[in-house]
Parts: sequence; C-alpha cells; structure tokens
Amino acid sequence: MSSTARTPRFIVCEDGAEYIERFRRFLGGSFTFVPARDLGGALEAIEAGARGDDAIDGVLLDLDFRRTPPERLVDESGRALAGALAHVDEGTRRRLTESQGIFILRALRARGLRLPAVLFADLADAEQAGFLERTLAPLVVASSRTGLGEVAALLGRLAAPAT
Repeated sequence: MSSTARTPRFIVCEDGAEYIERFRRFLGGSFTFVPARDLGGALEAIEAGARGDDAIDGVLLDLDFRRTPPERLVDESGRALAGALAHVDEGTRRRLTESQGIFILRALRARGLRLPAVLFADLADAEQAGFLERTLAPLVVASSRTGLGEVAALLGRLAAPAT
C-alpha cells in the first residue's frame, strides 16, 4: 500500500465488543474499525467521516442486541424507543433485540445511506437472507462463524472502488 492510499474504514455496530476486538486484532493492519453501539452511534460515525478525510466504506452489523438498553433500541420503522416508548413488555423487547441489526440497517437505508453492509446473522432460512439482501442492498448476510480470511476478502471487495 502506498503512503497515499487510504485505509478502508468500517463501522462495527454491535451491543458488545466481540466483533470489533476480533477484527481490530486480526484485520487492523488492513482496515480501520469504528465502534457504534446503536443507530445513533452509527449515524454519528457516518457524519464524522463525511466531515473529514475519514469516510466510512461500510457498516458491519451484529443481528442481536440483547445487551442494549430499551431506550437505545429502534423499532421496525427505525423510530427510537426513547421516552415512554422505551417501556415495552418483555416479549416486544426480545423481538426488537433479536432483529436489531436489521432494524438499524433499515433506518440507515430510510435515511438514504447506501453504504455497503454486512449483517452477521445465522439465519436458518436462505430465502430470508436473500430477501434481506435484495431489500436492504447493498448487503451481504454472513454467518457469525465466517472465518477471518473470508471477512477480510469480503471487506476488501466492499471497499474496492466500483469500476
């Protein structure tokens, strides 16, 4: 890589630090990873990148956000559950947390953000994965068990300029 080449930057949106720590440790020489704990954090990182020379090349999302406080969750329409809406019953909270990565990506798409995305989700239904990839494009649904070599190759493709 030449001294003028820019290192591709990816937001890692998850409720913990498992993905970002793993990616930074093993892929940090080739990519920069920016943490985001929720939709608000992802939007802040995208905005910060747009203001400077640190443009974001893509968003990596975990599917499940069980550790996220209710007030930081978004619903199916991308609305934050802040205030009175944050007091949802346990069934609703579980449903929202189990698909939060999808809801965050939907909210980004609704705001016109077309950054490439990877959703790390172990979906049993290939049709569901295909539906998500079509309706939330550009998106790749990848298993949470995807190897680091495959992740690196995928990120390289996502960051490559379109020809």
